[in-house]
Amino acid sequence: MSLLVLLSFILYNLVKGDILKKFKPNKYICYLYCLVPLIINAMISYSSNEDIWYVMKYGEIILKKGFIHMDVLSIHSGLHIVIQQGFSNIIFYLIYKYLGNFGFFLLCELFVCLYLFIIYKICMLLSKNKVLLSVLIASITCTLLEVSFITPRPQIFTFFNLLLVIYIMEVFYKNPKTRFIYLLLVISFIQINLHASLWYYLFLFILPYITDLVVQKNKSVFKILGIVVVMFLVGFINPYTYENVFFPFLSYDSYINQYILELFPVNIASTERSILMISLFFYFILFMEIIIYIYYKKGKLELRHFLLIVGTTILALANVRNIPIFIIASLPLLSNYLKKMKCDVNNDYVDTKKTWVLMVILILVIASLNPNRLESRVKNGGDFLKDHYDKDLIIYTSLDYGSYVEYLGFHSFFDTRAEVFLKKANKKEDIFKEAMRIETTCINYKDFINKYKFTHMIVCKNACLYYYLKKENIKIIYKDKEYVIFEL
Repeated sequence: MSLLVLLSFILYNLVKGDILKKFKPNKYICYLYCLVPLIINAMISYSSNEDIWYVMKYGEIILKKGFIHMDVLSIHSGLHIVIQQGFSNIIFYLIYKYLGNFGFFLLCELFVCLYLFIIYKICMLLSKNKVLLSVLIASITCTLLEVSFITPRPQIFTFFNLLLVIYIMEVFYKNPKTRFIYLLLVISFIQINLHASLWYYLFLFILPYITDLVVQKNKSVFKILGIVVVMFLVGFINPYTYENVFFPFLSYDSYINQYILELFPVNIASTERSILMISLFFYFILFMEIIIYIYYKKGKLELRHFLLIVGTTILALANVRNIPIFIIASLPLLSNYLKKMKCDVNNDYVDTKKTWVLMVILILVIASLNPNRLESRVKNGGDFLKDHYDKDLIIYTSLDYGSYVEYLGFHSFFDTRAEVFLKKANKKEDIFKEAMRIETTCINYKDFINKYKFTHMIVCKNACLYYYLKKENIKIIYKDKEYVIFEL
């Protein structure tokens, strides 16, 4: 609480006392602040990203066999699948194949640069060209995103597309005749093929602008409504047509919300440490924004911005995976609210070339000292199986362990593709519920083992199944700090 009071005092003096009016760096020095998120990205590890392994495996399969409709990764047969992020899979597979971990580092650095650029453009548009304010907001936004959200996953493309939607809609709001608005059709096509499950977020971001135009009785709303209709139709141009368009509705089952961490609601009372930390992180950002809106009286909160902030706040409260959506939607809009703040820059030219070179070298050095950027919780055990066994195994894995095993060429019982194991999506059986019952209660575990005829089982040491199998004196062929591998 004392920390919040201190931060409130600092923010109060910042927005009420206009501290920034005494701070007038050169414009080129301002741009150097953009290197902060780039340096932070060079220090980040992607070790907790288990999804990337099946994503890359899908990319390899698509390039060899095309877009498949039946699952070929798990031990189950006849499961219907929709690869809703198909072209992202190809991109990640090719990057890792030819450039390895360094390729993912370059990809994430590239997107940090793209985020910085588009957020800066949004802020300059909204703040009427306040350079210092725009650079600070862009740098802070990207830095907050990097806490845990910029990682080799299809969401990095989605963030950029949503930022583009905000920029295009702001340009359209100020000039309904702009041709930029037609880029929304291209964005719709790109998004449905890169990350279909979040494609409908494009429309959620446009909705506040439509509402604002309707309230103002602005006739340009009919133009954007027509474009939205065409955007929806463009969405059907993908390898799975309507299944990608309606993917969240055809595959989603609220049952998985109890087990997939990124689908947990924001909860500061959670016993799950990662959820607790990210919830506190969200409330910290929300609190800081509220303080700004309370203390700074000169600003005006536009209706479209208010609706966008409230809408994305609700999304973030519902699922922690939406917190970055809240960040990219709310923070850049502060530039409009704070545009009357006195934060000019010095126009005298300052040579910063040497500084830029030194900072870029620093980024590369940090990246080279952090080579193991992509790991898996089950990497050592999976590599052990690869070195000592052929691929003709029937392996039991839990939710977090299956993807890397499948990446190596084995077939596993379960992996992080949660929706694939739901009957609603695979049109065959509810494997997800069966897996959760075994992991949490171990009821009839012997019948379960006989049903699938497992040859090996990768089991977490904290799981009840571990104690039952150990009690049965089943042979352990590999041990790790977190899990063991049983050979049946």
